[in-house]
Amino acid sequence: MRPIGFAETLQCVWLFGRLFVGRFQELARVRNAVRRIVPQRRDATSTDSRQLLVDVSVLVRHDAGTGIQRATKELLRELAAAPPAGYVVRIVQATRWLSYRYVDLSDRCPKVQAKSGDIFLGLDLTSRVMPRHQLQLLRWRAAGVRLCVVMHDLLPLRRPAWFTRRNARAYRAWIRTVAVHADLVVCVSRSVAEQLKAWLADQAVDPKLAPEIGWFHHGTRMPTGSGALQISARIGTITQRPFVLLVGTIEPRKGHAMVLDAFEAIWQGGDAMQLVLVGRTGWKVDRLVARLRNHAEAGARLHWIDDADDDTLRILYERSSGVLVASEDEGFGLPILEAAVHGKPLLIRDLPVFREVAADGAAFFRAETTRHFIEELREWLAQLALGSAVPSATIAVQTWTQSARQMLDQVLRLD
Repeated sequence: MRPIGFAETLQCVWLFGRLFVGRFQELARVRNAVRRIVPQRRDATSTDSRQLLVDVSVLVRHDAGTGIQRATKELLRELAAAPPAGYVVRIVQATRWLSYRYVDLSDRCPKVQAKSGDIFLGLDLTSRVMPRHQLQLLRWRAAGVRLCVVMHDLLPLRRPAWFTRRNARAYRAWIRTVAVHADLVVCVSRSVAEQLKAWLADQAVDPKLAPEIGWFHHGTRMPTGSGALQISARIGTITQRPFVLLVGTIEPRKGHAMVLDAFEAIWQGGDAMQLVLVGRTGWKVDRLVARLRNHAEAGARLHWIDDADDDTLRILYERSSGVLVASEDEGFGLPILEAAVHGKPLLIRDLPVFREVAADGAAFFRAETTRHFIEELREWLAQLALGSAVPSATIAVQTWTQSARQMLDQVLRLD
């Protein structure tokens, strides 16, 4: 082996230095992401309290603005603001290559020191992370740590064609990890809980070894008024005329294409009702995105807002004529609660989970083809114009504080 020269040594030192600095820049970025979600940090140095280790490994690196991540942020804020009695909330994260570390307090981001009586709460969907750390999970369980995971949906398992192969494969590894290691799975709806029970039975998992299963419902923010908010010229123009709102990431299962097809038919008949879409670009929708951007009605009767902040979204809910939810499947359906809290009529697909969330506070459509959906949409739009659409006032709405308490009531079963 030839000796390494001085220049090569300097190059190696420089490369390692870059990696070292890059590592600390990444840790700083992760800490800043946590602080934006939970501005007020708490003293978590006490050794008397048990730890509630809240995992948000994906959210702190990339906030995609999906419904799952919107819910995760709200629940994280509530947990940090009001930890359960006898526990201190510690926010943790891991990567595919680095084990779980604290990111809420220490500038050094030390490895998690878990002990008997602590609870690990997988709040975020970390399908590409958790399966990499099964040895650590085993060690924690052997030490007396209880493992709880929030189950947002089983969609990548039930309908893999809606997702990328990589995401579907990662989800399968994640749910198997959950089935093996979790003491408790808390689902975001009764419907998801029933789906999980059916999957575990189908996998012939011994009920004595399977995790316990519970469920809770998401919450929403209560209206605070938007009179003092600055409204952009674009939003101001949209809100001057009646519009229907559809909120959700642009992805295959959300029903955007069918809704757009139906509105095109209605517009051809001269209807002036606008369609406003709010949601970031997802996956496997290149053709749909191109269609939206190049549509003849773009900026006229069709509007797509892919960067809406919370205030903009609230204004759009407040000033909409009604809200559409056309998803082919969901784990919950946050827009239903968001529409209801603003008193907006809803037209939503007839799914069991939507019946669970909305009960009789919405109009349900059953159409599976655009032709039939056009008829149901026309009828609903006519009802909106007459003020006779089904009111959303009967939908059970709760705050995120109440939702977090529901979730903790389930989690603390492990106490």
